[in-house]
Amino acid sequence: MDVGHVAPMKLVRSRSGTVHISEDGLTAACGYAVTPSRATIVRQTRDWAEQVSCYNCAYRHTPPGYVPPRSSRDFPLKKVCPTHPARGVAAGNCMLCDPSKVAPPQNWPCPNGCTDPAAHSPCSMYTRCTMFPPRLEPGPDGRCLDGCESTQRALRRANPRLSFDFADSALMLCYHCGFDLVFAE
Repeated sequence: MDVGHVAPMKLVRSRSGTVHISEDGLTAACGYAVTPSRATIVRQTRDWAEQVSCYNCAYRHTPPGYVPPRSSRDFPLKKVCPTHPARGVAAGNCMLCDPSKVAPPQNWPCPNGCTDPAAHSPCSMYTRCTMFPPRLEPGPDGRCLDGCESTQRALRRANPRLSFDFADSALMLCYHCGFDLVFAE
């Protein structure tokens, strides 16, 4: 993206050192009042996106072709990846252009002893290496012979160090036979 397409703005430096942007020189884009005792107008420029340091000014007026800031550490503003502009990722940080930018797996090293990092996708909450215990044979009436076990208890027993976010039904249904535990006789 060429900076020629960015509207010219006045750079305003406050006494604290924060650089704001202003169209008229009286009020910054974030609402900061520009008075001679509190701020100085540095100059009017089109490359203000690389110089602004006020989060609110940059967030409210992010020019096209730049990534909006997510925190106060995202300064100066970075240009969007030219190959994948719809993703909203900064150039140089795009994991489609550079696979080494993929975040490391969250549950690594694997508490189950898995040696395949691909089984721990950072895009998925659940791992592919989750151990599922074998199901027990049901009795003649379809229920477990030795007593029912909830789905939550069976999976936690098989994966003691993995963190799970179970649905409420995981406490009420038997893992082995699928019958309701609340009404078990």
